[in-house]
Amino acid sequence: MDDNRQFTRRTALKTTGLLAAVGLSGVAAGSPAGNGRGKSGDTLRRFSEVAVSGAQEVVTQKTWAYVATGDGFAVVDWRNPNRPERVGTFHAPGTGIADVKVDGDLLAVSSQGGSEHDHGPGEDPDPDPDADIGTHLYDVSDPADPEYLSTFQVLPAGVHNAHLVDDTLYVAKEAPFDESALIIVDVSDPTDPTELSRWVLEDVHPELDSVTNFIHDVYVQDDYAYLAYWDAGTRVLDVSDPAEPVEVTSFGETEDADKGDEGNPWDRVYSSPGNAHYVQPSPDGDHVYVGAETYAGESGGIRVFDVTDFDNPQQVAEIEAEDRNNGIFADTSHNFDVTSNRLYTAWYNAGTRVYDITDPANPEQTYEYDPDGSSFWTAVRARGFVVVSDIGGGLVFLHEDRGKPGAPAFDGADSVPNHKQGQ
Repeated sequence: MDDNRQFTRRTALKTTGLLAAVGLSGVAAGSPAGNGRGKSGDTLRRFSEVAVSGAQEVVTQKTWAYVATGDGFAVVDWRNPNRPERVGTFHAPGTGIADVKVDGDLLAVSSQGGSEHDHGPGEDPDPDPDADIGTHLYDVSDPADPEYLSTFQVLPAGVHNAHLVDDTLYVAKEAPFDESALIIVDVSDPTDPTELSRWVLEDVHPELDSVTNFIHDVYVQDDYAYLAYWDAGTRVLDVSDPAEPVEVTSFGETEDADKGDEGNPWDRVYSSPGNAHYVQPSPDGDHVYVGAETYAGESGGIRVFDVTDFDNPQQVAEIEAEDRNNGIFADTSHNFDVTSNRLYTAWYNAGTRVYDITDPANPEQTYEYDPDGSSFWTAVRARGFVVVSDIGGGLVFLHEDRGKPGAPAFDGADSVPNHKQGQ
């Protein structure tokens, strides 16, 4: 790239090459109060709840919520938020289903393992379990009656996370870690998904060839794909031409990301200071929020990067994890949601918290929900509520003013699930 050319976030020019992470001087820290609550001591109130066995990731669209359940997905109708109703639980191909995404009438459900499964009425179970590994597409024009359409097969380890935008599916092929890649798929005909391209970090940056540098998650907005690439930090690709993705910037690499497989790289995977586990930009794209999932040493927090200039991304804040369980690893951050002025976060056993990010450089905690016996996978904002998935148990619909305190009536998890590498 021409070093004299300025490259802002809104510039559509494409470039290749490594843009090194910048120094972190002047970084502001988030300001959780000493009691673990907002500065006013406010807690989110439990407005309603619905049991969903095996609950993990949740996404919402209009008055519907879709929940990954490990062996499939559930659909929740919450047109009446006072009485959310689980209208169906559906077995999907494969196992290890932790991720769902929805866009319009299309639902994407990702599986990490194969199993025999009857794909349709009157059909024989698939004799080849490998056929069940990958991302499965469903027609949800009638959300209460999803129709299986096809599977985009990803072998040998399946898909932990994906993102769906318009007619394009972005698949994070996490493992095997020496074959990790972003796969971009045309799903304009969801009965026949077609690979358009794949982007592999080591092809562009051979110096980062390591089993600790793998893609874990992806978020796509305004023709940019934000890749959570673990020790290799966040990589941002221009995907305006999905058949030819091009890296435009990167930031947040860990200190040892370029050490390859020197020594024992697995010692670095879950260690402080962190990794890029989940990523989401602000709606205007000026800031990117990156969550770490670390257990060895300090639990992972959420870093805030100013990316108004792609040539010079700057970390401007960090929301640190709070030790609420006497050093137990489950205080680390997990998935979150970003709006124009709020950040909605899930911290496994350390609760759900809301931050005012009107000034992204100075996030301030305003609300929290942290009942005993719960562990949270996701927090999302929808229809004036905070929708959280209590792992294994179901959904809780939280409100800032209305509802009651306390834990949900269903049994959730009091610890995070058994973790595979990079989950």
